[in-house]
Amino acid sequence: MIVRFIESIGDKAINFILSFYEIIRFTFISIVHLINPNSYNPAMRMVLVKQIYHTSVTILPFFIMLAIFFGSAIIGVVIVLATQYNLQYEIGSIIVTFVIDEFAPFFTALLISLRSATTINTEMAVMNLNKELDTLKEYKIDIINYLVLPRLISGVISSVSLSILFALIMLTSGYIFTLFYMNMDLHTYKYLILNAIMVQDVVTLLLKSIAFGFVIMIIPIYSGLKSVNKNADIPKSILSGMVKLFITIFFIEVLSLIIQSL
Repeated sequence: MIVRFIESIGDKAINFILSFYEIIRFTFISIVHLINPNSYNPAMRMVLVKQIYHTSVTILPFFIMLAIFFGSAIIGVVIVLATQYNLQYEIGSIIVTFVIDEFAPFFTALLISLRSATTINTEMAVMNLNKELDTLKEYKIDIINYLVLPRLISGVISSVSLSILFALIMLTSGYIFTLFYMNMDLHTYKYLILNAIMVQDVVTLLLKSIAFGFVIMIIPIYSGLKSVNKNADIPKSILSGMVKLFITIFFIEVLSLIIQSL
């Protein structure tokens, strides 16, 4: 029993290391293609435009509605707590740190993951199962350029643009709440926010959004492109990909908090 238990742990450890190595290798190959100008042929650019539209534009109405709802509620709670603890003069820095550094990129990453990651994972798995990838190879079409790069770039662009939009909506919601709760005029609120925003806040938002956008696409793509031999393997591929994705998102968030605290 003990020997079998040790063997099972060893097998899982080996499988984990091999899986980690494969996804790192796949990521490295994708980045090499990403910085290669020859990768951006007309077919790739056409797929990229369509992918950006499906990833970010079609989600806008629902995204804006959620941003207004959650933004108003959360900013309201932050302002109420700041007032209760006599931190009125710190409201600007509290809102900026919470919205720009943390909540906007993280919430956007979760929403895009739920909206697009599962779709892309399923799409890749079905193409793999139906041997469509082999057909593309037969026609000398580079899978990385045609399938991977458009989705990676669209993920980064969508994550950055939607995070910025989400932050702006939340900051606007903050003014509406301070207007009714604290009777604060627009000039005072604008002064508090502009004085609180630092270059590092904008850099943090951009870097986290880029990292989130990249992993939101690379992990589902890799999971879907792995060997799928039957229809029953597709749900397993999606579940495995989403678990790895959410673990990676939380890891990036925790790593960001640690770096900012140094």
